[in-house]
Amino acid sequence: MQNQYSVHVDSKGYVLIPAEVRKALGIEPKSLMILTQDDGALRLVPGEVVPRRRVRVIPKEELAQALIDGADTPGGIEDAKKGITELGLNPDDFTNPSQAKSPTER
Repeated sequence: MQNQYSVHVDSKGYVLIPAEVRKALGIEPKSLMILTQDDGALRLVPGEVVPRRRVRVIPKEELAQALIDGADTPGGIEDAKKGITELGLNPDDFTNPSQAKSPTER
């Protein structure tokens, strides 16, 4: 169903959306709206706020340990050690769980 309403633009450019329209669309104070201009017509629809992604800087040491932890072949371990060296760290400071000696091997 399409309804038509007469609205006015005030000196600041604000347009009052009739209460029955706000209620029907769930528009509340501070609601985000998307305004589109197309062929001389305006379209105003409720928008959605998308939360920002959280970004975390990973410390070099944590990244180095993740590289070595993910290595499960001799070649992979060597590649991880090269990556750790490229980070400016000493690969010998990080241990791979699969290379850890059991208490009986010590």
